[in-house]
Amino acid sequence: TDRLVSFWGFGLIFALPALFKVKSWKIQANKDLDFKLLLDSLPLIAFNFVLQVLVGLPIMIYGLPESSYDWRALPSTDVLARDVIIWLLVEEVCFFYVHKWLHENKKMYASVHKIHHTWTSPVSFVAIYCHPFEHLLSNVTPVLLGPILCRSHAAALAVFLAVGTIHTLIVHSGYWFCDDNGMHDEHHAKFNVNFGVMGLMDSLYGTYQLPPGARRPK
Repeated sequence: TDRLVSFWGFGLIFALPALFKVKSWKIQANKDLDFKLLLDSLPLIAFNFVLQVLVGLPIMIYGLPESSYDWRALPSTDVLARDVIIWLLVEEVCFFYVHKWLHENKKMYASVHKIHHTWTSPVSFVAIYCHPFEHLLSNVTPVLLGPILCRSHAAALAVFLAVGTIHTLIVHSGYWFCDDNGMHDEHHAKFNVNFGVMGLMDSLYGTYQLPPGARRPK
């Protein structure tokens, strides 16, 4: 239920401005939503949503220890803080290298990643519009790997997955209410920048770039 609400519920909320062609706060103001393309994209989006549940649940059940499901022993603040830092770093590094590889390997880009880049000006739901292989390798694995390595509590993981889902929806919304200052929208517009999630790895590799109109550090 939480997965349904976090993806389809928040996805619809974040898609409303694009559906109503709201110009204010649009990052790529000269591009409107291609409604027909969105309808054509929905079957693959729905397939990937089901796929991530069918693959993710067994990984969580068999990849986490029994203690992860002890609801009487929730993680302490210190453990939770440690886990969150590791989760974010593992996701950033794994997603960056896999994503960069999908771009730099011409065969993989043409046969796999190009599907996601059908959308040069994205809308929330297309966060998981991609080849199923890419979805498992690039979207599901980096998110679950950190919690598996940390042997994290299932309650903490559930919150992390919900927040991560909302994040990927909002950065694909195409509007400035995104939480990454337009970083991922710029990736869809330019293709060769912003391969990571937070900008950490892109800063190290010189591929970090914000779109025109983004807030600049003072």
